[in-house]
Amino acid sequence: MSTEVSGIGNVINVTLPEPPPSLPGRLWDTSRDEHHKYLLLSHAISHGNLQGVKDYLDQHPEALSEWIDNTETPLLKACNTGQLEIVKELLSRMSTLEHLLTPRVKQTHSRLTPLIVVAATGNLEIAKVLVAKCPKLTEIPSSCGIFIPVLKAALDGHKEMTSFLYLNTPLPILLANEGQFGSRVLSTVIQYGFLDIAREIFERCPGLILSSGIDERHGIPLNHLAQNAELFESSCDLPWWSQKIYSCIQVGPPNHQNASVSSQYRRLLWLVLRLFPKSFGINRIYEMKETHIKANSFLKLVCEYLSPKVKDGRWMVAAGMSLIYATTKGNREFVVEMIKSNPHLLRDFQADYKNIFQLSVQKRNSKIFSLIYGMGDRKIILLSEQDNVNNTVLHVAGALSPSDELSKVSGAALKMQREIQWYKEVESLVPVVTASLYNLEVVTPRQVFEKAHEPLRKEAEEWMKYTASACSFVAALIATVTFQAIFTVPGGTDESSGDPLHLTDSRFMIFTVADTLSFFSSCTSVVIFLTILTSRYSFDDFLISLPRKMILGLSIMFFSIAAMLVAFSTALFTMLRKMPLLVIPVLPLACLPAALFVLLQYPLLGEMISSTYGNRLFKRDTKPWF
Repeated sequence: MSTEVSGIGNVINVTLPEPPPSLPGRLWDTSRDEHHKYLLLSHAISHGNLQGVKDYLDQHPEALSEWIDNTETPLLKACNTGQLEIVKELLSRMSTLEHLLTPRVKQTHSRLTPLIVVAATGNLEIAKVLVAKCPKLTEIPSSCGIFIPVLKAALDGHKEMTSFLYLNTPLPILLANEGQFGSRVLSTVIQYGFLDIAREIFERCPGLILSSGIDERHGIPLNHLAQNAELFESSCDLPWWSQKIYSCIQVGPPNHQNASVSSQYRRLLWLVLRLFPKSFGINRIYEMKETHIKANSFLKLVCEYLSPKVKDGRWMVAAGMSLIYATTKGNREFVVEMIKSNPHLLRDFQADYKNIFQLSVQKRNSKIFSLIYGMGDRKIILLSEQDNVNNTVLHVAGALSPSDELSKVSGAALKMQREIQWYKEVESLVPVVTASLYNLEVVTPRQVFEKAHEPLRKEAEEWMKYTASACSFVAALIATVTFQAIFTVPGGTDESSGDPLHLTDSRFMIFTVADTLSFFSSCTSVVIFLTILTSRYSFDDFLISLPRKMILGLSIMFFSIAAMLVAFSTALFTMLRKMPLLVIPVLPLACLPAALFVLLQYPLLGEMISSTYGNRLFKRDTKPWF
């Protein structure tokens, strides 16, 4: 079939494809789509038109269990769109389970039951109606057999729905096929932090904590608990003021027995804090502490259950692997409780011939490694062990940190500082002879460190030199300006004597002092930056020497900028002393450069100060915990 289309100045011939034999006449006439007759019903459900649904089903009762489009029946569509009243109406017209579970005829039809659809949406009211109509729905998996309603609700993070469906799901369903569904539900609620549900499941079926069912890809629930460090307090990095609020929060009923004076003050402060509006974030901190308490309680319950069983066989392997996962993720509470309950795991189970402290050095996890300080004299034995290639823990510390840990530190210089901090800390704990031991490659720990970190050292050297050069240029510019300004007297001088006209004016004196301070401080910062440029840039210089010089140089340069702005403002006041209203609008502009310097440079300066002089990377708490 061909036609002609008029163009500009010519005629273009276009050939249109012939319709297929099965599609005579109009292209969209596909034998009148088989679902077209249900279009009114589909629209009525989508728009919540209950009366329209009733009228249609009264005239076409067979449509109740038909596929009204390629994927949904009336009940599936009502569940998916959250139409509670329509769901009730449809259920009132159904008498058997077969009506609720329309079999799939085509590959495009839904694989989900109505309850699984509702579990995914989290509509608890519809779920209650469905379960009341047919309790068996909680037992029926999807047609592909991947999940049951309670598992679907858990996977989609609906806490109330998960709790409701769990209470209405028979226990044999959860335990079938070696706990296939039960273990996945327990793992999922642990991942989401639904610890009330996790505790209920564990108390009813404690064996599920080490069960992966027939599908081992998802892992056992114990491993998920070990990896979810966010459930515990040690992973919570709060600002100091939030930490004070956290310590005052009281979860549960007050315990008046043996209450100290400080605890009574904290309780009183908590009563005051509860009066603050939600925008202050008090409720968020309360929920966080509540989660931490529940997680600790659940963890102790699990460890008490495992303690008599973790002796040999799969129990020991499972518990040991969970300990490795917890070490990798920095789950301090899990490691402490598991070792307290099963002390033999500290020596009997290793990953790549490394115990948990050597592994924490490899993963650069300071929270786990800091536990070594509370081990007493045993720390020497634990840190003296060697792996299968004779690497000591100092060899491990000499290797480059994992990329995900290095990415947490900004700037090559700070990364280099963090690496040398780890090496020096481990070196201070092991015997002196360890530093001279060779591995199978015949290299010492220091040689491993220098070879692995040479590219990072060069990058840190370039960063330091570039930063020092830029800052020294700015400081030299300030010194030049302030040097010239001191001889350009504001308001002029007496022609006869040469003395400044405003020598006795207090504003002129402030100008003189501020300009002088700005000049000498900028000169000082130039000297400091020059010492950075001429440094050796050895590995050890990045620990204290270079960061300290950079901190000092940036701080003094900021002081010189602030003093220069003060000198400018007072000079302007001196010159326009008779019209001060012209000067007042200039003051906010004078504060702008200093404010920008603080906003743009303080993050770097603050991080450098914190890394060099702030809270230690390692909490050296020698209090015994084991």
